[in-house]
Amino acid sequence: MLTLANDGLRVEVLEPRPDTARLGARYCAGGYVWQVHDERRGPLFSGPCFPEPDPPVFDGQGAPEVFELALGQHAAKLGEDVYVIGVGRVRRESGVRPFHVRDNPTVTERAAWDVSEPAPKTLCFRTRATFGAFAFELERTVTLKGRMLTSATSLANAGASELPLRWFAHPFLPWAGERLFASSLEFALPEGAALVEDGEGYVTRRAGSAWSRGHYVLPRVALGGELVVVACHPALGRVRCECRFPLGGLALWGNEQTWSFEPFFQTVVAAGAEARWAIVYTF
Repeated sequence: MLTLANDGLRVEVLEPRPDTARLGARYCAGGYVWQVHDERRGPLFSGPCFPEPDPPVFDGQGAPEVFELALGQHAAKLGEDVYVIGVGRVRRESGVRPFHVRDNPTVTERAAWDVSEPAPKTLCFRTRATFGAFAFELERTVTLKGRMLTSATSLANAGASELPLRWFAHPFLPWAGERLFASSLEFALPEGAALVEDGEGYVTRRAGSAWSRGHYVLPRVALGGELVVVACHPALGRVRCECRFPLGGLALWGNEQTWSFEPFFQTVVAAGAEARWAIVYTF
């Protein structure tokens, strides 16, 4: 485990090779923020099985990130590999379509990462890969500045084919009562969903909803802007989350232990081009 520390915070970041036991086929290995500790208030992130020390790798904990589209997924037959950006080669074991790592958990070859500390309080993770007609270079940087934690990504298309990209962040936050968050963008929750708006600008749990099996909610949201979420937090009161990319979608999920907002960024990276984006947490 790698660490960054500053102003009463300690950030734990998984190290791709030594921490393989905590990595599955879902989350990007480089820059995976496992936990943020406040020296007075304890752990600030949660997880679907938290505080279990070794949760199932698909569930994880902390503030992981996901590259959802697997390269080659439309052509791969059963038994053949696809490539999950940030993870590596993953075997297609299930005939369920569309492809999802939930149904195909076996990593046959993990991405090779170079890890460095290019500046104080900064960890940088770099990997590159060629898979069929695709080639790319991926850089993930985690920086702690005061009480601000920035997770930044750049993806350069080094191949001749367009590179499809669909990414989302999956920060797991602890419940702070019934309220979850307030949002900078307009949205509407589905009728009858387990989450409702409380009339004061906050998303809150619907009275009487059971959370033991979890709920997944897809709100209608204004796309293309930069989402800012002010999340309620039991230890800090509020955590500010800034999505520094044009929002391409939003999902909300929670169970009895945790809840999460999932902001999506999606684009197609042309040959020779590069995409850059970041998410920033202020504690």
